[in-house]
This record gives sequence, structure tokens and C-alpha cells, in this order.
Amino acid sequence: MSHIVIDARRINSSTGHYTQKLLEHLGKIPTEHTYTVIVLEKEKDHYQPTSDNMRVVTTTADHYTFAEQLLLPILLYRLKPDIVHFTMPQQPILWFGKRVTTIHDTTLIRYENIDGNKYVYKLQKAIFTFLMRNVIWRSKSILSPTKYVSNDLDKWTGHLYTNKLLTVKIAGDAIEAEPVPVEEFKGKQFLFWVGNAFPYKNVDKIVKAFAIVKKQRPDLHLALAGKRDLFYDELEAYAEAHDIPDVHILGYISDEEKMWLMRHAQAYVVASLSEGFHMPLHEAMYENCPVISSNATCLPEVAGDAALYFEPNNVDQLADTILRLLDNPALAKELVKKGQQQVKKFSWTRTAEQTYDAYLRALRQKQ
Repeated sequence: MSHIVIDARRINSSTGHYTQKLLEHLGKIPTEHTYTVIVLEKEKDHYQPTSDNMRVVTTTADHYTFAEQLLLPILLYRLKPDIVHFTMPQQPILWFGKRVTTIHDTTLIRYENIDGNKYVYKLQKAIFTFLMRNVIWRSKSILSPTKYVSNDLDKWTGHLYTNKLLTVKIAGDAIEAEPVPVEEFKGKQFLFWVGNAFPYKNVDKIVKAFAIVKKQRPDLHLALAGKRDLFYDELEAYAEAHDIPDVHILGYISDEEKMWLMRHAQAYVVASLSEGFHMPLHEAMYENCPVISSNATCLPEVAGDAALYFEPNNVDQLADTILRLLDNPALAKELVKKGQQQVKKFSWTRTAEQTYDAYLRALRQKQ
């Protein structure tokens, strides 16, 4: 019988959805092994074990802190795990035991998102890059949610760790909520995007394509949802400076509002240059919303044949794709039907089973 520790310190976050679903479905797999789940003390009420062989311990060692490097390894050595699963690449250098690590994407390696002092950012990125290489070297397995991410990590590390890189696909989910109408969009036609507005998300291309489409569809609106920050402020200023009407920067929205917006949007549009999975693609499909997607990185792998694709930096092509969908209701219905089939290809049960297999594989390996 082995003791498996799972680092779930980011369970109350957007990427924490992965950890929540993984724990839920790991708890359904019959095993003699035991699990300890580490959560932050401030979030101790956010997660409750789902099976008798799981217990929870807390820590104050948050990500990117000295406590992560000093207190977390002390906790790990006290717990005496046979293996630790770090569900994010952030982990203590002073932990020398067996581990597997989930790396969700390569965006922070490939792109810069400077919203403060650029010199501080570059130093932070250099440290992060060093830590990523260290994590890959030390881990028995690296789990990634798409083949794209696994292949990109393989290229980035010069094919030195190919045998460690495992694609363990995750799954999108139907939103578990009762839809709440967003009053300003009742009775209106609109396009929808949800997420942050970091430069690699390429949201400015959606705004620019919308400006072109708006000339032919004057009643169309654009709804952009995500935490307000410098990048969303810049998008709002751009729309005002270029006199692009009906661009709505919604800020944070609830799941209930997101569900309603997806159900009523003419399309969910994603223009990202880089993603690791992008769960809203599947959320939109569950809500019968047609999808228009960039053809970059993993997005075609996630959306399959249930999306219309465009080159992410080709604004005219995106505008043409939007108009093609708006002008063709039969095409929209076809995409919705394909979306319903696409989401069935992904399963959290399979995610948990493949992750559990990775644990067993790592346990069999020498230190």
C-alpha cells in the first residue's frame, strides 16, 4: 500500500477545476493506496474528500512565495509520501522525493504578458523557465492535457525527456448552474468571449473583426467577459478611439451569467495564439452555442470538426467566418450537432484512470 500526496493548493481557481474533477474521479477508482490532499489553509472549506481513502491537510505555503520553498517541503517530508502529484509546475526545489507533475500549457514559456515593470517580469520569467526545466528533469512523468502541449514541451526540452511526457486529456463540462439573464443582451444578437485579455489571447483581433462585421450587421453586439485589468482597459480604449460601438466589456461574470450568454450568443469566438485546452470551447458546445476558433496550438484538437477555424492574426478571415456563420443558420445547426458529439469524446473518468496509471508507473520506478 502506497501513500500518494496531491498538491491541490490551486483548487479554488480556474485551473483548480481540473484538480477538483481529478480528485472526484480518483476517489471512484478501487485501490489499496491512500491519498493526502494538500489545500491552502484559507481555502480549507472549499474541498471535502469524496472517498474514505482520502484525507485533507492544510498549509499556508501559497504559490510563488518563500513559504512554498521552505514550509511546503517540511510538510511533505512529514507526510512521508511514496509519490507527490503536483497539479501545477510550481513546487519546492528542496523536495527530492518521487513526483509527477501536470503542466497545463506552454504559454508562459512562449509568450510575454507584461502588465507591470518589464525588468521585474523578465527576471520572474527567467526564474520560472529555470524552474520548469528543473521540474521536468526531476519528475517521473509530466502530464499534459493535449498532445499539442506534450509535443511542444518535447521540442522545448530538445527531446531529452520524451518518455516522461504523457498526454492525459482532460474534459470540458456542462455548466452546473441555472442560467441568469444578462439584461443588456436580452433580445439582441451578439458574439461572446470569456477569459482574460492577455496579449496571447488575441482578443483585439475579435474587436477588429467585429468592427468589420458591424458595418454589415449594425445590430450585432460583442460581449467580452473576464476580470478587468490593464489589457481589458486597453481594449475598451481602442474601441472608443476607433468609434467601434456596442463592444461590451463585462468584467467578471458568474457561471449562471456565462451559461445564459452561451445559450443566447450567435457564436462563441476564441482567437487565442496559445492555449493548453480552453474549457469554454466545450462549455459553449454543451450550451448549443456555435464555435468559431483560431486554428492555433491545441484548439483544433479540442474542438475537432465542431468549429469554424481561421488564422489567428487574419482579421479579415475572422470577419468573413463570422459573417458566413451569421448568414447560414443551417451551418450553425450543423456546428451545434457536431459540438454535442465532440464533447462526448472527452471523459474525466478516463483522465483519472490515466493519471492513476501514471502514479503506478512512477511508483515502480527507482528513485
